[in-house]
Amino acid sequence: MARDGIPLQGLDLNLLVTLRALLREGSVTRAAERLGQSQPTVSRSLATLRQAFGDPLLVRAGRGMVLTPRAESVRIPLERALAAIDGLPTAGGFDPSVDERTFRITLPDLLGAFVVPRLMVGLSSVPGVRLQVLGSERDMMRALLQDEVDLVVAAPQLDHPELYTRRVGEDMEWSLLFGPSYLPGADVDAETWLASEHVVLAPHGRPDVPSMLDDALDRLGRSRTVRLHVGYLSAIGHTLLVAPLVASLPTPAAQALASGLPLTVVPHPLQAQLPPVGIWMTWHEAHHADPGHAWLRDQVAAAFVDAPAAS
Repeated sequence: MARDGIPLQGLDLNLLVTLRALLREGSVTRAAERLGQSQPTVSRSLATLRQAFGDPLLVRAGRGMVLTPRAESVRIPLERALAAIDGLPTAGGFDPSVDERTFRITLPDLLGAFVVPRLMVGLSSVPGVRLQVLGSERDMMRALLQDEVDLVVAAPQLDHPELYTRRVGEDMEWSLLFGPSYLPGADVDAETWLASEHVVLAPHGRPDVPSMLDDALDRLGRSRTVRLHVGYLSAIGHTLLVAPLVASLPTPAAQALASGLPLTVVPHPLQAQLPPVGIWMTWHEAHHADPGHAWLRDQVAAAFVDAPAAS
């Protein structure tokens, strides 16, 4: 009978967890903090890993450290291998009422305002399940392919042969959001809206990237005056309380932002000419058959049910 080989020539597999932290953080100090270990302990582990791989793995570059080409080449296989090992305790099934699991979701600020509260209501009876909700400033495609996140919820759809997608909810309509100092009041027609000064949530935190709405206006041969770009949704609500600006947001986000604040939400005057906002979940094929991940996808999809949709 053939004998099974010894993985990695007998290297302690726990060292691979340390290697994952080192490759994610690019720093011995930050990896130690992430692992809850001392810096000397992680430094000794790095020395052992360097000997096992025959490569320095991380090298000095100025005040920081960078990954060597060998380290870059093992990063994705390592993430996937450890993800599979992490899933061994629940292999063959997942019971959210008793199993413990942490899921990492990338969710734009625009959606998080109404999706996260709904998710937490749904998870109130499963104390072992924890969420890490990350912003969309990162490269979402790269985060999925390198197993830095479990699920991306965003628009537009991500397309890659290793990724699965699922549309969630109905297309969302647009609404206007404004405060007491916005002079036109509640009756805002298209020309009044176009002549107004606007506050815009910068896509992925980047004001240089045109928003979905501005792309649509450009196709219509129209434009608007953007007075303020902001990188996070909460700044819009408090700004509208004191400035005569108007914001255009998907209706669920506008309603969530107006909750508890003296802000007005009205249908967008150009609704019929604007593209509806469709939302997709995207995940890597490595997680497709995982019962826990499938359960997570169902929870996220349920959070979009009854969201105000396009008429």
